Amino acid sequence: MSPTKKTVHIYNLRPRERDRWIPGDRYPRALTRALLRPWRGLPPVGLSKLTGNLCLGLAKIGQPHQLHHRPDLPPGESVIGILHGPLELVRPLARARRCVTGVGILDFPDQWPDLFAESKAIRHLQSCEWSAAYYRPYYGDRVPTWAVGIDTDTYSPRPDVPKELDFLVYTKLRWPEEHPEPGLRAHCLDALSARGLRWHEIVYGRYPKGREDSYHALLARSRAMLFLCENETQGIAYNEALSMGVPILAWNPRRWLDPNRHAQPAPSPTGTSVAVRNF
Repeated sequence: MSPTKKTVHIYNLRPRERDRWIPGDRYPRALTRALLRPWRGLPPVGLSKLTGNLCLGLAKIGQPHQLHHRPDLPPGESVIGILHGPLELVRPLARARRCVTGVGILDFPDQWPDLFAESKAIRHLQSCEWSAAYYRPYYGDRVPTWAVGIDTDTYSPRPDVPKELDFLVYTKLRWPEEHPEPGLRAHCLDALSARGLRWHEIVYGRYPKGREDSYHALLARSRAMLFLCENETQGIAYNEALSMGVPILAWNPRRWLDPNRHAQPAPSPTGTSVAVRNF
């Protein structure tokens, strides 16, 4: 008889809800958001997809797990993974239990340079090599890379759907003032049109009708995707495209373009727009 597997406790911590206008109004506001969620059409952001895909993968391999949104401590010998959350909620939890911290806790390593000295964390995960390299001067070899899982059963090729588009253009340009190529988007769209190619543009965070499935429906109709994004540590959207058999043409600036990098003491890494080890 095989031993019972320990439950893995996954933490995706949410900021504490605060009153905004009158005392106690956080409760009806939270209820209203929950009631409106099916009609608001807000596509999930990367970190919520990361958590959902991890839980889906654990279930698929039969690993017991429990997802937490509050920093309540599990039993003393529990296996803990802290993926995301405000530092004021993460710190007490990481100091109390052995854990692996994850990709959504820190934007920059100097936000918690003494992570391993001040907590019981044993690893700090990053989802690609260029991002991990940025953290290693602070944390040494305790920064492995961990790729987020993709639901390849749901996002699979759809040969029965006609390919009506030559290119789906996925635009996720966030820092135009940092661009080494001014007018990149307009130049690419003009080039596609000049070649007589059929294309449709979709913008990150503004999917048609606000629905994530509208993106996947467009992927199914596309022969290829042009991915315009300064930097990704993994990029779930383009990984889903690859899972659906849609090849990617990506613009790669070859350096990290987040403007907040100028305020950091560590030198900027050689970032990429798609998460690969060598580009």
